[in-house]
Amino acid sequence: MKLTARQILGLILVFVIILGVMQFSLQSFRVEGASMEPSFHDDQYLLVDKLSYRFRSPHRGDVIVFHNPRFPDEPALIKRIIGLPGEKLEIRAGDIYINGVELQETPDFPAVPRLDEYSVTIPPEHYFVLGDNRSNSSGSHIFGPVPRDNIVGKVWLYYWPPSDWGLSPKYSADLEPVTTASIQHQ
Repeated sequence: MKLTARQILGLILVFVIILGVMQFSLQSFRVEGASMEPSFHDDQYLLVDKLSYRFRSPHRGDVIVFHNPRFPDEPALIKRIIGLPGEKLEIRAGDIYINGVELQETPDFPAVPRLDEYSVTIPPEHYFVLGDNRSNSSGSHIFGPVPRDNIVGKVWLYYWPPSDWGLSPKYSADLEPVTTASIQHQ
């Protein structure tokens, strides 16, 4: 079967369109360091969904890739969204409170070290983020809440090394009391 010049041009056009759509909606990201362990590890490669936040707001528990608000020209970072716009977030003796209710996360995530007291009301269109490996990670308690415009996208899939590929792990926390407190606070 011999392809005509028209068929070859058609295939090239389809390839360019698919490549453009992928570039617009997905981005590869390499994890550097241990700040997101046990969820993600150093030298893992991830696919970041750049499209979904154009249609919906980020949620608590989403793992995002973003540009540091203090140093936007540095390489992007990866952290988990803990606090949402308008919420009062406090850290007391390493434990996280949202609108006065303690956030009960999975035991895999340790308390925030070296921080006895911290309090912030998250501004509109900003998100409070922390790494999962709290003893080896900076977060919004260091560089401030992340503006929505700094968010590249949500981690969707990890694909390298091939033995570890899969969808982004689900966030395990008791969000019912926090959600109820957030609704009452507004």
